[in-house]
Amino acid sequence: MCKPGWRALGLLLVFLFSFAAAQQMPPEALEKYIEKKLRRNQHALRLNEKIIGDQGAVLLAQSPLMKNVKVLKIYKGDVGDAGVRALANSQYLGNLKELYIENNQVTDLGARYLAESTSLGQLEVLNLYRNRIGDAGAQDLARSKNFPHLLELNLNYNRVGDAGARALTHSSGLNRMVELELAYNPLDDAGRQALEIFKFQQKIKLWKTRETLGNLENFYIGDSGLKVLLESPHLEGIRELNLNNNNLSDDAVIALARSPKLKDVVSLHLAANRITDRGARALAESKVLGNLKNLDLNYNRIGNAGARALAQSQTMAQLESLRLGQNKIGSEGAKALAESATLKNLIYPIFGFY
Repeated sequence: MCKPGWRALGLLLVFLFSFAAAQQMPPEALEKYIEKKLRRNQHALRLNEKIIGDQGAVLLAQSPLMKNVKVLKIYKGDVGDAGVRALANSQYLGNLKELYIENNQVTDLGARYLAESTSLGQLEVLNLYRNRIGDAGAQDLARSKNFPHLLELNLNYNRVGDAGARALTHSSGLNRMVELELAYNPLDDAGRQALEIFKFQQKIKLWKTRETLGNLENFYIGDSGLKVLLESPHLEGIRELNLNNNNLSDDAVIALARSPKLKDVVSLHLAANRITDRGARALAESKVLGNLKNLDLNYNRIGNAGARALAQSQTMAQLESLRLGQNKIGSEGAKALAESATLKNLIYPIFGFY
């Protein structure tokens, strides 16, 4: 068991260590520290839990040593708007590609200084995690035309609401941004939905790049996801679209059947969704699906009325494969399909599983 004197001495040492750690680095010490760090790696400077304050940020901004730095991280540095202003206007940070000002004291004013900067045009990553930026700051960043290369923006743990989220997700200036982080901000439904749509749009771009956009089976995108997909320019000219098992309702299928972006589709897979007679009728009456050769509607909820609509459809006249297994089609619907005057090109059985 420790004696009271030793315990008191231990507490004193902890206090003194914490006090020393919380003191702002003097300019001379900071300058020496920067020189030492950049001798090891002239392209990256990481200041983790170094209390540099605004005065230290100004020193960084005015230092010629920073001219080759591509990554600058200031974590828990007690930097506020004045320090950010100096960094944003620095003549020595033109090569910076990644800027992390995390867990500091930056407000909307600091975000505006960054947005107005003409010195940080090479930035690809801007991380402002855990600061005090709200809607006004987010909107200034969204309006900025000074970040043509920005790919990632992190505003987790700030004060951004729906207005800021909508501005960022609809920004024309940040048109290369593929990653936007807004976790632990006071977003309501509108802001969360805007962020969700933005992230899904980025997935669509990725699928297009990987040439997998035509196969979205089992992605469970739902009606809202299909709406975003149909609004995407990346869907133009697609010839095969697999949307099996995506929790799509009739409303989604109606939108799909009306979309001019699907005019070139040859194969359309809609198995294992929630399509009823209403959705089947929309497909049958579609003015844009005339090139279809393969239509998969297995495992849905289509009945006799939907079967009759498909059997009478002129749009479906080119079909070689129509799959309707495991629906609710009775003898009446099956007869209409078998006696169809338009479905003459079918080379596979309608109720087979293949």
